[in-house]
Amino acid sequence: MENIMDFGNKKNKGKKKDQQKKMTLAAFGPWIKDKCGAEYVIRDERVDCVASIDHIEPGCFAALYVMDSPDGLEVFELTNNYSNKTDAWEAIQYNEDTYPPEIFEEWVGQQYITDKNATVERLEF
Repeated sequence: MENIMDFGNKKNKGKKKDQQKKMTLAAFGPWIKDKCGAEYVIRDERVDCVASIDHIEPGCFAALYVMDSPDGLEVFELTNNYSNKTDAWEAIQYNEDTYPPEIFEEWVGQQYITDKNATVERLEF
Protein backbone atom coordinates (compact mmCIF):
# COMPACT_ATOMS: atom_id res chain seq x y z
CA MET A 1 0.00 0.00 0.00
CA GLU A 2 1.36 3.44 -0.96
CA ASN A 3 2.22 5.78 1.90
CA ILE A 4 0.18 8.89 1.04
CA MET A 5 2.30 10.98 3.32
CA ASP A 6 5.64 10.19 1.62
CA PHE A 7 6.85 13.37 -0.03
CA GLY A 8 10.06 11.84 -1.30
CA ASN A 9 12.10 13.25 1.59
CA LYS A 10 15.33 11.26 1.68
CA LYS A 11 15.78 12.13 5.37
CA ASN A 12 12.78 9.91 6.15
CA LYS A 13 14.33 6.80 4.58
CA GLY A 14 15.60 5.64 7.99
CA LYS A 15 12.20 6.01 9.69
CA LYS A 16 9.93 3.06 10.26
CA LYS A 17 7.59 2.41 7.36
CA ASP A 18 4.50 2.59 9.56
CA GLN A 19 5.50 5.99 10.93
CA GLN A 20 3.76 8.67 8.87
CA LYS A 21 4.82 12.27 8.36
CA LYS A 22 2.18 14.87 9.23
CA MET A 23 0.87 16.94 6.32
CA THR A 24 1.76 20.63 6.58
CA LEU A 25 0.11 23.76 5.26
CA ALA A 26 3.08 24.41 2.93
CA ALA A 27 3.02 20.85 1.55
CA PHE A 28 -0.75 20.56 1.00
CA GLY A 29 -1.04 22.67 -2.17
CA PRO A 30 1.72 20.88 -4.08
CA TRP A 31 0.43 17.51 -2.80
CA ILE A 32 -3.15 18.02 -4.04
CA LYS A 33 -1.93 19.49 -7.33
CA ASP A 34 0.23 16.41 -7.87
CA LYS A 35 -2.56 13.98 -6.88
CA CYS A 36 -5.39 15.42 -8.97
CA GLY A 37 -4.30 18.56 -10.83
CA ALA A 38 -6.07 20.88 -8.38
CA GLU A 39 -5.37 24.58 -8.47
CA TYR A 40 -4.40 26.18 -5.19
CA VAL A 41 -3.67 29.59 -3.71
CA ILE A 42 -1.83 30.25 -0.48
CA ARG A 43 -3.60 32.93 1.55
CA ASP A 44 -2.22 34.08 4.90
CA GLU A 45 -2.82 31.10 7.18
CA ARG A 46 -4.71 28.82 4.81
CA VAL A 47 -4.54 27.17 1.40
CA ASP A 48 -7.57 27.41 -0.92
CA CYS A 49 -8.09 24.71 -3.57
CA VAL A 50 -10.36 23.97 -6.50
CA ALA A 51 -10.31 20.55 -8.16
CA SER A 52 -12.16 18.91 -11.00
CA ILE A 53 -14.41 16.07 -9.84
CA ASP A 54 -15.26 15.03 -13.37
CA HIS A 55 -14.78 11.37 -12.38
CA ILE A 56 -17.67 11.71 -9.89
CA GLU A 57 -19.82 14.48 -11.35
CA PRO A 58 -18.97 15.26 -15.00
CA GLY A 59 -18.15 18.92 -15.56
CA CYS A 60 -18.12 19.80 -11.85
CA PHE A 61 -15.57 21.20 -9.44
CA ALA A 62 -15.08 20.83 -5.69
CA ALA A 63 -13.75 23.62 -3.49
CA LEU A 64 -11.97 23.31 -0.17
CA TYR A 65 -9.45 24.99 2.05
CA VAL A 66 -7.05 23.84 4.74
CA MET A 67 -5.86 25.54 7.91
CA ASP A 68 -3.50 24.66 10.72
CA SER A 69 -4.99 23.78 14.09
CA PRO A 70 -3.53 22.49 17.35
CA ASP A 71 -4.63 18.97 16.31
CA GLY A 72 -3.08 19.12 12.83
CA LEU A 73 -4.07 20.33 9.38
CA GLU A 74 -7.86 20.74 9.10
CA VAL A 75 -9.68 20.33 5.79
CA PHE A 76 -12.82 22.40 5.16
CA GLU A 77 -14.68 21.03 2.13
CA LEU A 78 -17.47 23.22 0.75
CA THR A 79 -20.86 21.50 0.69
CA ASN A 80 -21.72 22.38 -2.91
CA ASN A 81 -20.19 21.32 -6.20
CA TYR A 82 -19.73 23.95 -8.92
CA SER A 83 -20.19 23.90 -12.67
CA ASN A 84 -17.03 25.92 -13.32
CA LYS A 85 -13.80 26.96 -11.64
CA THR A 86 -14.81 30.60 -11.34
CA ASP A 87 -17.89 29.74 -9.28
CA ALA A 88 -15.83 27.42 -7.07
CA TRP A 89 -13.22 30.12 -6.40
CA GLU A 90 -15.95 32.67 -5.64
CA ALA A 91 -17.60 30.25 -3.21
CA ILE A 92 -14.34 30.00 -1.27
CA GLN A 93 -13.92 33.77 -1.32
CA TYR A 94 -17.46 34.32 0.00
CA ASN A 95 -17.08 31.66 2.71
CA GLU A 96 -19.93 29.43 1.56
CA ASP A 97 -21.00 26.57 3.83
CA THR A 98 -18.58 23.75 4.58
CA TYR A 99 -18.88 20.32 6.07
CA PRO A 100 -17.46 20.10 9.59
CA PRO A 101 -13.66 20.25 9.36
CA GLU A 102 -11.67 17.03 9.42
CA ILE A 103 -8.05 16.46 10.31
CA PHE A 104 -6.14 15.73 7.09
CA GLU A 105 -5.14 12.19 8.08
CA GLU A 106 -8.83 11.29 8.58
CA TRP A 107 -10.09 13.23 5.55
CA VAL A 108 -7.59 11.74 3.11
CA GLY A 109 -8.76 8.19 3.77
CA GLN A 110 -12.39 8.91 2.91
CA GLN A 111 -12.30 11.74 0.39
CA TYR A 112 -13.06 11.28 -3.31
CA ILE A 113 -11.32 14.28 -4.89
CA THR A 114 -7.92 12.65 -5.42
CA ASP A 115 -9.30 9.11 -5.83
CA LYS A 116 -9.79 8.73 -9.58
CA ASN A 117 -11.29 5.26 -9.00
CA ALA A 118 -14.08 6.58 -6.76
CA THR A 119 -17.62 6.08 -8.00
CA VAL A 120 -20.97 7.36 -6.88
CA GLU A 121 -24.14 5.32 -6.85
CA ARG A 122 -27.19 7.51 -7.25
CA LEU A 123 -30.23 6.61 -5.17
CA GLU A 124 -33.69 7.48 -6.42
CA PHE A 125 -36.38 8.22 -3.83
